[in-house]
Amino acid sequence: MDNVYVYGFYILIWPVITLGVLILICTATYRDIKKARRNNKDII
Repeated sequence: MDNVYVYGFYILIWPVITLGVLILICTATYRDIKKARRNNKDII
């Protein structure tokens, strides 16, 4: 019965990790866009 909780936790933790990575990527992209606009440069 203990394995059920471990597997459940394992399955439920992946969306949290994925959300964290997505937030990190979006934050970094937003900072780059802001910095580029401040310096009058293109992103690409």
